[in-house]
Amino acid sequence: MKTADIIGFRTSVQMIEEHSVRTPSKVAIRQKRHGIWREITWANLSEIVTHLSAGLIMLGVKPGSKVGILSENRQEWVITQFAIQSIGATVVGMYPTSPAIEIEHFIRSSDTEFLFIEDQEQFDKIAEIGKQAKLERLVVFDCKGLGHESFLDLLSFDELLLLGRKNGARHSDELTTWQSSISPEDTALMVFTSGSTGLPKAAEISHGNLYAACALSTDLFKELPKDSNILSYLPLCHIAEQNMTVVNALASCHIMNFGESLRTITLDLRDVAPELFFGVPRIWEKMQAGLMVEIKTAGPFKRYLTEFAIRSAMRGSKIPRSKWSLKQRLVYNFWDALVYRHIRSYLGLGRVKIALTAAAPISENLLVFLRSIGINIREIWGMTETTGAASIQPAWGECAGRVGFFPEHISPKIAQDGELLVKGPLVFKGYYQNKKITSETIVDGWLHTGDIATEFPDGSFTIIDRKKDIMINSAGKNLSPSLIENAMKISQYIKECIVIADKRPYVTALVQIDIETTRLWAEHQGLTFTTFRSLTEIPEIVGLIDGEISEGNKKLARVEQIKKFWLLPKELDHDDGEVTATLKVRRSKISHLYEREIEDLYSVA
Repeated sequence: MKTADIIGFRTSVQMIEEHSVRTPSKVAIRQKRHGIWREITWANLSEIVTHLSAGLIMLGVKPGSKVGILSENRQEWVITQFAIQSIGATVVGMYPTSPAIEIEHFIRSSDTEFLFIEDQEQFDKIAEIGKQAKLERLVVFDCKGLGHESFLDLLSFDELLLLGRKNGARHSDELTTWQSSISPEDTALMVFTSGSTGLPKAAEISHGNLYAACALSTDLFKELPKDSNILSYLPLCHIAEQNMTVVNALASCHIMNFGESLRTITLDLRDVAPELFFGVPRIWEKMQAGLMVEIKTAGPFKRYLTEFAIRSAMRGSKIPRSKWSLKQRLVYNFWDALVYRHIRSYLGLGRVKIALTAAAPISENLLVFLRSIGINIREIWGMTETTGAASIQPAWGECAGRVGFFPEHISPKIAQDGELLVKGPLVFKGYYQNKKITSETIVDGWLHTGDIATEFPDGSFTIIDRKKDIMINSAGKNLSPSLIENAMKISQYIKECIVIADKRPYVTALVQIDIETTRLWAEHQGLTFTTFRSLTEIPEIVGLIDGEISEGNKKLARVEQIKKFWLLPKELDHDDGEVTATLKVRRSKISHLYEREIEDLYSVA
């Protein structure tokens, strides 16, 4: 089924124009700078995008051009995206945390010709790459410290916008022609895959894919009121953030909010108090850990009351809400008025109606905890190749499968080897200039997702693990590392767990402690330490983690249980190549870096 067959294909710029006509004074974007939130209405946004589009034409951008954006989230990111796509050019999103060598790969593998960068930090990376990048022009959002730079005829965003505003009339016919010629099959966006098993690949997302995602968003979140707030904080070059921020704003006039930076997310979240919030599992784990620290350091009465309320909620949340008795509802409402609503407000989720999690497996215990304090968190499943979200749990997770149901226009099926295959208008075009891998990934219209899944009688699905991550021990037993790792990450003291089991006689693990909760525990025990490494070398800390792993093992079959572990002496880092820009663990890299320590875990004592 083609996207256009669902309702009637529209591009992002056409949707912006519709909103600017229907609700011109409604807020489209808020951005916080120096503690002050400033607003842009839909009418303002439409005008700015038109002027910037004209500026891009004068720069030499045309249909089919590849234009990169290398920046943290800010309003200029999405404004630039809309302007690029309105011409029929392709947006190439790049991770601002990437080192120069990775950015060079992004530029080369996508044939990027023009590049928008955020500031001097990103400029320095491009200057390091030099002429090898083969860029035609560079535009910077924040010129501070770059006043005298002329590399690649550096131009500021404001200068480009002014250029378009002054000369827009000369290019209006050209712009109208190009906009009307955009088809659903044209590439709107290139999104790089995580690169957890190799170099990131540029996935081509079409205008039709984005429109299909908008149509799905309207259906999935129809209970949300118009003008709902969304806080944009995950990288906009990632498909999940494109889904949450850009797609939802275009589909339903939701407000895109950009805080000061990723480092101020806690304060920004309380400012915005969004109705819709998406967090990868690590965000939810960090929220829970931070909350536990606050509870542990509270006064005796407040700590006792809060802990008692949470224990009560955890017991109730193991039963579906639809099956709660009158007594259970009354008990929940009592504690909600006294405790839970204050916790949600503290987290910045006091107004949230739908909370979402995806991108990596999440502990079921964590889901129960969040629902117990009144956060309607729902697992979704999707990937870059499905233009983001493709399935979703019902409210409060009430279905047999962990990632819920697929909508009407998406067809799922399980292959003989257990792999999930999907077909529909959300399936991407393919990998840029990589026909071989594209043909292996999309076969007869079916996307081979690489996920092992199970379908339940009610039609919902659960993802077991990545097909490539399934491990086979020396006895021939298949093991899911995600299942084992999540059983361990229930612990507030364990931030990351990397299971080792492939072709091995038993399961071992490399464990990264949660520095905040573990530090607090150590201080309460009167233990002395100076660095992350010194903390992990304290025998009492090793004993603490040993106890936590023993608790996690109780939830696993004997063959799945971790027999030995080693504490990592540092946090996993993107710059060291241990995790991707989206914090996915690079197992092969870590196995190589800690090869000696892993072998020691299998040596006979």
